[in-house]
Amino acid sequence: MAGRLQDKVAIITGGNSGIGEATARRFTQEGAKVTILARREEEGYAVQKAIRAEGGEITFLPCDVTDRAAVEAAVAQAVATYGALHVLINNAGGGSREMFPAETDETWERVLKVNLTACFLTCRAAWPHLVKAGSASIVNVSSLASVYGVSEAVFERSPLLPSASYIAAKAGLEGFTRYIASIGGPHKIRVNCVRPGQILTRRLATAAGEHVFARHFEMWQLLKGPGYAEDVANAMLFLASDESRFITAEMVNIDGGAAAKL
Repeated sequence: MAGRLQDKVAIITGGNSGIGEATARRFTQEGAKVTILARREEEGYAVQKAIRAEGGEITFLPCDVTDRAAVEAAVAQAVATYGALHVLINNAGGGSREMFPAETDETWERVLKVNLTACFLTCRAAWPHLVKAGSASIVNVSSLASVYGVSEAVFERSPLLPSASYIAAKAGLEGFTRYIASIGGPHKIRVNCVRPGQILTRRLATAAGEHVFARHFEMWQLLKGPGYAEDVANAMLFLASDESRFITAEMVNIDGGAAAKL
């Protein structure tokens, strides 16, 4: 039986770990040919090796997604390798531990660049190929932080606090998602956004332990317990597939119901 992404070609940024890695694995399981872009080469090649061993068709390309020339070259190489482009997943991102007003100019600019500008660069480089595909999907990875901000209540409830730069970047990413969806509509390019809540990735579990979000689960979420990278990957699979052909400009919460308590 054909997979849900059979004969589709996808690019996933930040595909060397966490949500990006889980999405790459899920997409290849459903028949997609996947190119992952990331800076950390050792991890990227390890993901490529592991997924190929599972029978998936995947290529890792080292790429700094904040570098315009590097992005354009990587997208061109991905299309040359697999012959087309149908799906773009903008997952690369990063935050800061610096809190306002101590957050520096350099940190502000770096965080906006990797979370927001990089998405602009990849979308622009991929656009002509997505238009040519005749039907395509872009999924941007935002965060529940884009809507809850930081207050005294959040300080009490959340073990990991987002910086001002991170919240601003993710809110900007959602605005860009709505804008690009309006541009993509006439070309049958759907553009949506997922908003993960507290997702327990392997890296976080190793660094801080699985108990790190325990208080958040109990106080915020309707569904108690952690969300995992695979939960986000499954949502992106739906948005990337033809099953979501009539859905665009949407922000999809993947948060165990935490947004309901905002």
